[in-house]
Amino acid sequence: MHRNRMVHMDISLHNFLTDYRGRCACIDYELSRRVDDLVAPGTYWPKGTEVPPELERGQACNPYMVDVWALAILILRACKVCMI
Repeated sequence: MHRNRMVHMDISLHNFLTDYRGRCACIDYELSRRVDDLVAPGTYWPKGTEVPPELERGQACNPYMVDVWALAILILRACKVCMI
């Protein structure tokens, strides 16, 4: 998605599905949007499930980094579930 200048903006455990063969699918593109390279990317809207600290403080944040933050939280939570 990022290669095509698209950001998901709501990566979380609730938005990933798996099947019995271990294949994954990302769903819920309601908050997704295209980021134009001509404009400096920055966002202020903390609408996703996993919100980085910058957005919680009301600061602008690179929308690509919002996805990276949310993916890291998703991996952290998935690892915690596997440890139980």
